Amino acid sequence: MPMITKREVVKLNEKLKNKDDLTIGEHVRLTMKGGPKRTSITIVDHDTGEILDEGHNRILVPGSQSSACKQFGIKPAVLFPTYNSELELENSYPDWEHEPENEPLTCLWCVGQSGYLSSPGEVIAVDAKDRIAPTNDIMPFRFCNAEEDLTPAQREIYFGRKTDVDTGRIAYYFKKFDTEPQLHVIYLDGTEVGPDMWSVQTNQDVEVYVEMKLGITRTDLREYFDIVIGWDNAYVNTLSLCTAWYRDDISENPGAEASDIVSYKWYQDIIPFSKFNFSNKDLKELNKAIDFIYRVYY
Repeated sequence: MPMITKREVVKLNEKLKNKDDLTIGEHVRLTMKGGPKRTSITIVDHDTGEILDEGHNRILVPGSQSSACKQFGIKPAVLFPTYNSELELENSYPDWEHEPENEPLTCLWCVGQSGYLSSPGEVIAVDAKDRIAPTNDIMPFRFCNAEEDLTPAQREIYFGRKTDVDTGRIAYYFKKFDTEPQLHVIYLDGTEVGPDMWSVQTNQDVEVYVEMKLGITRTDLREYFDIVIGWDNAYVNTLSLCTAWYRDDISENPGAEASDIVSYKWYQDIIPFSKFNFSNKDLKELNKAIDFIYRVYY
C-alpha cells in the first residue's frame, strides 16, 4: 500500500463563491445556512382560484439557526428576542427561561406592510436579518371587543393574544396554517416515489417538498383596518413563518366549576423563520379572501 505523503484540502467556498447568480449556487448557499433548497409561494384568490402573485421567501437568521440546531442536535448560539416579549403577549414566560416542553416547530405565521414600496412601486428584497417588526408593522388577524372575544374553537386557530391598551380590544397576532404540512416525494411528472425507487428505470429527477396552505379570510384584519389604520391602508405585502413551542397549561375561569374551565394552547418563544415580500394585496373589499399555497423544497 503506497504511503500518502500529501493531503489536498478542497475549500467549497472557493469553488462556489462566484456562482451565486446560478440556481445551483443559490441552492447550495441556502442549504449550507441550514435552510431548505428553495421555496415557492403562490397567492390565489380564495373564491375564483385566480393566481394573484408568485414568488419565493428568504430564510432569516433565526430560522437558519433553528434549522441547524435541529439537524445537528446542538444549542443555539444566539438567543434572539421573541415576539412574546417584544409584543408583551399574555401568558408568556420570559424569553428562553424554560426548556421547551415539546419540539419547537414552524407552526405559526403573521403579516405586515413592510414588503413593498408604493413609490417607485417595487417589492423590497428580503435581507436575512429582516423580520416583520413588532412595532409599526405586524398586524393582528383578529381585533375583538373584550365583550366579544373569540370562541374556544377560534382560539384553536388564532394565537399571540394581547389586550391593546389604547382601544381595550383583544388582539391576536398569529395564526396557524389552514392545512397540516404535507410531505410530498414525487418525480417531476407528478408520479409518487415508492420504496422501489432504486429499481425504477427513469431519467426523471425527484422533488421532496412540504406543502401547506395559509389563508386570510373575510374576517381577518378587517377589525384592525376599521379601528386603527383605516381602509386606505387595507392591504398586506409581507408574510412571515414563525417557529414556536406550545404549552396548554393555561386555563381561563380557574375558580369556576370544572365543566366551565377552558384550557387553551399558548405558544412560547415565537421567532421568525422566513419572510416573503410581495406587491400590495388589497383587502378593502369585505368579501375578499386570499390563500397562500406554500411549498418548501428539500
